[in-house]
Amino acid sequence: MKQKRILPFLLAAALLLGLSGCGGDPSVSSSLPEEPEDTEYPVSIGGETIPAKPEKVVSLSPTLTELCFDMGYGDQLTGVSDYCDWPQSAQNLPRMGTAQQPDLDDIRAEKPDVVITHTALSEPDLIALQQADIPVVVLSRARLPEDLKDLYVDLGRLFEGEQAGAETGKAFYNEQMGRVESVREKVDSYVRGGGKKLSAVYLRMLDFTVATGDTFEGAMLEAIGLENAAGAYGGWTYPLDFIGQYDPDVIFCNEDITIPMLEQNANYKGLQATIHDIVYSYPFTAFERQGKRMFDMLEDMAQKAYPDAFTETAGETQSSAEAGQ
Repeated sequence: MKQKRILPFLLAAALLLGLSGCGGDPSVSSSLPEEPEDTEYPVSIGGETIPAKPEKVVSLSPTLTELCFDMGYGDQLTGVSDYCDWPQSAQNLPRMGTAQQPDLDDIRAEKPDVVITHTALSEPDLIALQQADIPVVVLSRARLPEDLKDLYVDLGRLFEGEQAGAETGKAFYNEQMGRVESVREKVDSYVRGGGKKLSAVYLRMLDFTVATGDTFEGAMLEAIGLENAAGAYGGWTYPLDFIGQYDPDVIFCNEDITIPMLEQNANYKGLQATIHDIVYSYPFTAFERQGKRMFDMLEDMAQKAYPDAFTETAGETQSSAEAGQ
């Protein structure tokens, strides 16, 4: 009799053990692998939080558009400002207005993960995009050469995440500034070997709208080994009271200023740089964009000003002199 009573309990216990082996017990951990934690996102930039890697980005800044292509993010741009003209591939992207007048309907229809700009949008435009769940990140241009690193790093973080993006931005900065340092080393070596250190101006508009000592452009002239002839002044204006001292060895000017224009200008026709055609024109939008084109231009400016510093014989002569010392 006792065996008959015990048997049902044994069967019930066996059944419970079988169920627990099949995952019926919630306390038993699952054998499925856990998803790896995303250590790159979210990232916070300019007061905005980007939750995940953006796949679709609208740029309302020619500066940022050019930098995106320079840093390898061009494929993620799905719309650009009306003023974006470099590189050529950017001209084929849909136009979305400007930071001052964004085409809100087109942007909302595109549904980008983020809009980037270097100038803040108006409050109504910003609110309109926020209501459409489209974050707007403002990445300002660099005010000084050393600020370029922050610009490049923040752009990298936005596109690649906290760690990978920061590394990309730092590498880009080191590569470009390394080019400037290489130029400066050649110029300094040339000057130490007896060459003349030259003064130069960056002439944006006639007659005296020039890169003064408080400008990014003026700092970049100094960075490649030139003495900025307007370095003692500020506000993009060479003061009229000191025109008698205005006689730079080299004139760099915007591409819309020509040597014939300078030769016919009362303030420039008597300058030695104008008389001897030591005048070089460049598209100075490259300075505004602060990308690879700017560094290409800086290298060319230094080579134009100091051609002897960039010959192989100049480097060999200086190396021999240093060895003799």
